[in-house]
This record gives sequence, structure tokens and C-alpha cells, in this order.
Amino acid sequence: MEENKVKPFQKYSGTHVYHVENSLEVQFGEKKGFHSSCKLNIQETENEDHTKNWLIEKIEDAPLLSENPFMEVLHELEQSFYPLEIHVDEQGVFLNASDHKKNVENWKQKTANLHEKYENADVFRNQYLRDLEDEHLFYTNKQKEPFWNLLFFAPSYVDNGGKNDESIEWNIKGIGAIECTGTIIAEQRDYGFDSFFNSEIIIPAHLKEEIDKKYLPKTSVYKATLTIQMEYNSPKRQYSKKKAEFTLSDGEKILYREISSMI
Repeated sequence: MEENKVKPFQKYSGTHVYHVENSLEVQFGEKKGFHSSCKLNIQETENEDHTKNWLIEKIEDAPLLSENPFMEVLHELEQSFYPLEIHVDEQGVFLNASDHKKNVENWKQKTANLHEKYENADVFRNQYLRDLEDEHLFYTNKQKEPFWNLLFFAPSYVDNGGKNDESIEWNIKGIGAIECTGTIIAEQRDYGFDSFFNSEIIIPAHLKEEIDKKYLPKTSVYKATLTIQMEYNSPKRQYSKKKAEFTLSDGEKILYREISSMI
């Protein structure tokens, strides 16, 4: 069969609603974790040059369950940034923000009284604000969040079931971003594609050093595994499902697990 390279578009005419879930388990030393759930509304408008604006509204539909007050503060700081509007190209690839200054002012108003709810919240708020005011840095970091990462992940693939080389960066919270290289397989359906990305790598030395600084016991080698399952609807030209699972292990025991889904 002749190879047919496919680059799926991501088009959201009207409003598309995803149910988003994210869970994190960290088992270095004392076990910690959190789970969050929300609805993500994407409303699209098309510009004359065929680029598009996506208005993203993130509506929390389940409370944050956390054993770590810092994670709760960070969650509220991030949640307060929505809704926001971004600019994407014809295929749905992120270009830049729309009216970032207005977004910053809205965020300041929403988080002004956070110190009344959490001790030392102003310390984290001020740090978040410094990052927020650097537009390029902020949106670079934003795309490391699991659902943002998944939202813009739309790799090319061959539609004959063959394996295709691909890579995606995944952010290990508190440690840093790691490039996960692997392969993607796509299976054609009557109304679209199912595609599966798999990556298994050894944690590079600079990230291992960061892990060893913060956690005990140390181990000689850390392994990372990332799997992503995607369902693409060709008639609607959009993904109906994306789900990722990232794990970090010492070869035997899973020390860090993050699961994120958009359905």
C-alpha cells in the first residue's frame, strides 16, 4: 500500500466541549497526589487569513483533592486565568495569545484576595505574576500543562498502520521537561483514525540530578514511559478523544504517574 501522510486539522466550528481529567501520584518518599476535573469549552472564529482564534473556557466541575496546600494555591492561580483567547494557524497549531494584557488584568482582580484563604499565598501569587507578565515565557510554560500539551499535539502519521517516528515534551512537575521520543501508529476507520503514541526512554543525566536533589532514596537509572491514545473524527475535522499516561519508575516501582484525558 502506498503511504499517505496525514496531518489532521483541529477545527472547532461553533463550540466544542471536552471533559478534562488530570491526576498525579508522586511516591518519592511520602506519597502525595491530586486529582482535578473540569469542562473545557473551545469556541472558534476564523480570520480573513484563515488563521483562527480559540476562546478557551475552563469550568471546574469537581473540587481539587490534594494533600499539598501548595498544589491547591497553584491550582487556583491557574484556574483564575480563564477564560482566555489564543491565536492558532489553519491546522490548529498555537501561534500566540490574543490581548494578553487584558488577560493579566482580569487575573489580578480574581486573585487579589487569595491571601485571605491561604497562608503565604502572596509569595506564590507574586511569582506567578512575574511569569505571567512575560508573555512568551508564560505561554511556553502553559503548553507544558497536560491538557494544553494534548490539545496542540496533532502529529502527522501514515494511514496504513505503519510506525512513524514522533516526539513530544512532557513536564515532570518540580523537575523539568523531558523529550519523549517514540512511535505513533494510526489505524483508519470509516469516520476517521485511531492513533497510538508510545515512548520508553531513560531519564537524561540533568533531570536525574534534579530528582536526586529533591528525593530519597536515589537509584542508578530512572525510566520514563508515555502512552497517548487519540481518536480523530474526519467529518468534523477534530479530535474527539485524547488520553495520556506518563510514568516514571526506578525499573521496578512506579515513583511518579500522571494521567490526563480530554474526551
